[in-house]
Amino acid sequence: MRKRFSVISFALIAGLTLSTTPAIAKPKPTLAEIEAAKKAEAAKKKAADEAAKKLAAANLTLRQLTARANTRWFTHRYSAAP
Repeated sequence: MRKRFSVISFALIAGLTLSTTPAIAKPKPTLAEIEAAKKAEAAKKKAADEAAKKLAAANLTLRQLTARANTRWFTHRYSAAP
């Protein structure tokens, strides 16, 4: 019984130890892969900046239209004779 417990314990410890270390290490990226990733990130940043600029312009337009509509509504509401 004691020997069986030892064998199970050893198998469990060995299994946990070996499963945490990768069998095949991931290779390091090459310089070409690093440069390609940098270019891709730069393109994403450029697209995000352009989208942010469009969004800011749309928000400004929306604020201007809202202000104009509110001005007309208040003018019409309070200048009309009841």
